[in-house]
This record gives sequence, structure tokens and C-alpha cells, in this order.
Amino acid sequence: MIAAMVLLMLVYAIPTGAALWAGVPWPAIIAVVVLVVAAQWFGTEYLARRVAHARLAGPEAQPQLHAVLDRLCALNDLPKPRVAISHDRAPNAFTVGRSHRHTTIIVTAGLLDALEPDELTAAMAHEIAHIRHRDVAVMTLASSLAIFMAWIGRGTGAVARSAPGAFFEAPMLGAAVLVGGAAAGLLSALAHLPLRALSRYREIAADHDAAEQLGQPALLAATLLKVSDRKGIPKTDLRAAGVPAMGLVAARPARFAWWSTHPPITKRVDRLTKT
Repeated sequence: MIAAMVLLMLVYAIPTGAALWAGVPWPAIIAVVVLVVAAQWFGTEYLARRVAHARLAGPEAQPQLHAVLDRLCALNDLPKPRVAISHDRAPNAFTVGRSHRHTTIIVTAGLLDALEPDELTAAMAHEIAHIRHRDVAVMTLASSLAIFMAWIGRGTGAVARSAPGAFFEAPMLGAAVLVGGAAAGLLSALAHLPLRALSRYREIAADHDAAEQLGQPALLAATLLKVSDRKGIPKTDLRAAGVPAMGLVAARPARFAWWSTHPPITKRVDRLTKT
């Protein structure tokens, strides 16, 4: 975790240094950083529900799920998070928010259909572990600038594709905007390398914590295998949409392990079965 955070700070130092070199005053840089972090901090839950097409569901709508969370939250002395249901048929669950009292667990309909009651408890124990460790708050703070730079890169590319003539009306300014957008996109990609390493570490820690809560590491291992073996194509990919979230399994597993948000299922199961 320390190595990942140090690397992340080094990446973030590049645009900060470039802005200072270009003559941008410190107060302006600090103001931008504060605004970006605040937007992520307070807007993540709303944005996640919108991206996932999820609606809040009370105990009347999801009595079994709420009963599971009631037990787990009582066990961990935590306030119960809000619950939202996505109609995605791929089984998964995501935790988003900023603190113990401001957290939402988004559960897909596919997960509710796929799991038995004890397996649902194992899946929710993993998400509660993320809340207990404040993983979502850490990832929200750490990823805010990387997500912002990704938005700049995508926005510049979208403008260049939709109105290429605008860049030729003022060639010097247009070139500067294109170079800035490309640099922002590249720096965002670089920042996501330590961010994803940090995420993989937190997933392993959440597995370990959930296994201790349950007293049945094999149950969590079996649940992970069952969820990962489903063939449904997920429509919900919060991280791809720029939403910091901690999911039960990767929505779209990466081809390369170093770019994945989650360790391979085989590694997670191996650790659990040896717990």
C-alpha cells in the first residue's frame, strides 16, 4: 500500500509541477484539487446509482438482503449502508460512498438470483469489510485526480472528433489543447497502475476479514467461484465510468494481471482455502 501511494504521489506531482512551471499560482492549483476531490467525495454515490441504473431498496422490497446486512452490521458495530438494486443480470455487488455513515451497497439482480442465503451472507461480508476498512473513502480520495485527468483526456478527444475545424482556427492554442489532453490521458493511465495495485491489495484484505467474520473461509471461496463462473455479460462497470467503487468481483476481468482491479479468482480462493 505504501509503495502504491508513493508511486501515485509521484505521478500527481507531474501535472502539479507542470502547472507551476506554466505560471499557475499555488492558490489556483489548490482550489482545483479541492473542487475535484469534493465533487468525487460528495457525488460518488449518486453517480454510481445513475451509472448502474440502480434504485434504492428498503427492507420491504428486499427483506432477505436487509436481514443479512442487519446481522453483519450489528456484528461489526457499523451503521447499515443504503441498499440499491441494479437490474444487471451479471452477479456482482459494489460498495460506494465516503464514510461509515454515507455508504451504499449496489447489488445486481443477477447476484440475488444466483446465490443461496448463506452465499449472499458471504458476499455481503466482503462488502461490509470494505466499509469497515474505509476502503471506499481511501480509493475515492486517491483516484479523484486520476479520474479528473481521464475526463480531460476523453473530453479533448471528443471535441477533436466532433469539431476538428475548431483547432485550426487558432493553431497554436489548438495544438496546446490537444497536447494537454493527451498528456492528461497518459498521466491518468499511469496513475491507474498504482491505484489498481492498491485495489488488489484491499480486495485480498476484505476477503481475509470476511472469512474471519464468517468463520467459514471455504464458504466465501465457493461464493467467489460461483459468481465468477457465470457467463453473463455485465452492463454495470462502475470503474470504467469513472466511479470509485469496491466490487465483489471484477466487472470485466483485465487481460493482464497488473491492470486488473482484483486479484485472479484462483489466487483469492487459494488464499482463503489456506486461511
